[in-house]
Amino acid sequence: ASAALGRPASRLSMLDRGVPDSLLGTVRGQGMLTRNLDLESRVLPSSLQASVGNNADIDEEQVKLLEHWVDELDSFETRLTRFQESVLAQYDELLSDGPNTRNGSGKTGIAKILQKLRNTTWEGMQRIESEDDSLLTNLLDFREEMKVMETQLVSAHSAYESLASLTAPHSALVALENTRKLLYGISSDDGGPLFETIEKTHELLNGVEASLNDCARSIDGGSDSLISTLENMAFVGISIEEVDGIIADWNALARKHGISAYSLPNCHMSIREELDGNVEALKFLPEAEEDQRIAREDYSYACQELADARMDVSSELSKSVSTILPSLGLEGSIFQVQLSVRPGGLENPYYGPESTGVDIADFKLFHQKNVNRNSKNAEGNEYGGNEKSRVLLAIETALPGSIGSTCNSFSNSAESMPIQSDSNTPPISIIYDEIDAHVGGRAAVTMAKLLADQSRTNQSGNIERPGNGGQIIAITHSASLAAIADRHIVVERGLNSGSLGPT
Repeated sequence: ASAALGRPASRLSMLDRGVPDSLLGTVRGQGMLTRNLDLESRVLPSSLQASVGNNADIDEEQVKLLEHWVDELDSFETRLTRFQESVLAQYDELLSDGPNTRNGSGKTGIAKILQKLRNTTWEGMQRIESEDDSLLTNLLDFREEMKVMETQLVSAHSAYESLASLTAPHSALVALENTRKLLYGISSDDGGPLFETIEKTHELLNGVEASLNDCARSIDGGSDSLISTLENMAFVGISIEEVDGIIADWNALARKHGISAYSLPNCHMSIREELDGNVEALKFLPEAEEDQRIAREDYSYACQELADARMDVSSELSKSVSTILPSLGLEGSIFQVQLSVRPGGLENPYYGPESTGVDIADFKLFHQKNVNRNSKNAEGNEYGGNEKSRVLLAIETALPGSIGSTCNSFSNSAESMPIQSDSNTPPISIIYDEIDAHVGGRAAVTMAKLLADQSRTNQSGNIERPGNGGQIIAITHSASLAAIADRHIVVERGLNSGSLGPT
């Protein structure tokens, strides 16, 4: 939470603890509506985006250009669909559930790719959110599988040549024949011990030859051989050049329209809608622009209300924290919340992942002895964690739930939070690390009481807002702070048995 002071979104989250939930919900709802009505969210070719953005009328020449683009993309979609049908028609058996021929469970690698290829379409790419599930990705995977199968078939033929070819000089069968010729040249006797030994060797070679022939037939010798199996799985009638041609044309069309290849189906749909509904679009465009203008005005008005509410909270929080600081050992210090306006202001109010509205909040800590010349950001690195923790304690006391809101701001962005969010959810636990360092006397007792109050239920600060108590963990050397705690965990130095020094 102390580090969170350095994030603008966290500081606004603190202030929003004092803003009514109904107002926050209204602002978020208006911001979401404004973004949804944004006319610039459509995917169109870059040459048309400028015309739509400038509200220019679409003339006859542009209509003809749209017709050409739609015909071109329609033709490519038809070609792609026929290719899918051609591939899938050959492999219906692979797509049926059956034993895996590679790893023993589920479907083969090619079967999985074909199943994805069947389940994805050009039109379906207009609705997917992940490129990994797109038709283009599956087509690229299909091409890689074709290359793998080509490599497997080449390896199988090479294995056969290495084993049983009579023309390959280093095949096993040629080596066997060379061995026999050498044995024949050893002796020409028709009997005797040498003859019997050579005959026995020839019999063993006959067995080796029979085994080699069996191995060769298992590789290439029947319908169930390795090469036959691979050839049955190969994409007969479909070459890798054909797949490369489709992928190349896909990328060329995407470059022509100046968009990502994965966005080409969306572009196709947008151009078709622009062409099919050209007259209707021109008729309703003023109405859509008026809706967008009204939504932006309403959002700007809601942001103005939010800015006014934040200003009230800032003023009250500045007074309350400044009143508490002396009791925490920060005498002569004044806390101020300063609000400024984002670039764009109310004419273009912000709605995004960090926060909502037009405000930027800075927390300042002034020293009363030199107010005009010396100030430090409470969130800056000039202050140690101890002093920032005391400022946080004062803010939490004046505005219960502030610390929890800084932690929640990591995930509860303006885009991910629901319109009506539960901003009163308290933190489960807050840890203060030696917040009472260099503080003694009455200030230490006051600090202990403030920490204890945070663990109580139904607390209220100067800015009245109900809250629930959370667990407070305080690391301290102060007896006055420890005395008010409900439980104690003591860490002390001592001697271990067998150790020569303290541990």
